[in-house]
Amino acid sequence: MSLRDTAKHASDRCRRERDAVATRQAILEAARTLFAHASYERVTVRDIACKAGIDPALVIRYFGSKENLFLAALDKGSCSNFLDGESRGLGHSLIHHYISHRSKQDASDPLLIMIRSASSNDNSDILRQTLNEQLLQPIAEQVGGPDGHLRAELALSQLIGVIIMRSLLHTEALSAIPDERLSQIVGSVCQHYISDELEEKST
Repeated sequence: MSLRDTAKHASDRCRRERDAVATRQAILEAARTLFAHASYERVTVRDIACKAGIDPALVIRYFGSKENLFLAALDKGSCSNFLDGESRGLGHSLIHHYISHRSKQDASDPLLIMIRSASSNDNSDILRQTLNEQLLQPIAEQVGGPDGHLRAELALSQLIGVIIMRSLLHTEALSAIPDERLSQIVGSVCQHYISDELEEKST
C-alpha cells in the first residue's frame, strides 16, 4: 500500500469514527428528549430513530436494546451535584437546584425521565437502582444517622410531588408561584425531613 493509500485509509477511518460518535450522541439526545416527555412503554425504537434522523436498525446496533438505551439516557452525570457537604441546608439546596436551577435547563433531566416512567413495570428495577445511586444514597450518606435513608426518601418524595404537580400536570397555583418563593416553601419542608425530629414528642 502506498503512502497516499495509507493516508486515505487513515482519513476514512477517522471520519467513520467521528460519524459513529455523532450518531451515538444523536440517538442518545433523541432518547432523552422523548423519554422526558413520554413513558418508557410509549416511546418506541422507531420513534427514537425518527427523532435522530436515522434508520431504526442503528439504534439497536449502537445500544443493543431499548432497555440499554434507556439506561444510557439516565446516565447524565450524578443528579446529586447540589450536595455541599453539610446537611443543615441540604433541603433548601435540593429544592433550589431542581426548581430554580433546573427550570432554566433542558427537559431531559434524569429525574424527570424517571418520573415519566415511574409507573412502568418493564424497567422498575432500573428506575429504583438509578434513583438510589444518583440521589437517595448520596443524600442519605450526607444526612447520616440510622434514619438517613428514610429522611432522604421523605425529602425526595416532596420534591417529586412538586415536579409532578407543576411540570407534568401544570396545576394552576404551583405553576403561578415564582420559583424563588416555591423554593423557600418546599425547601423548608424538605429541611424538616432532613434535620428535625420526625416523631412528635409526647406531652
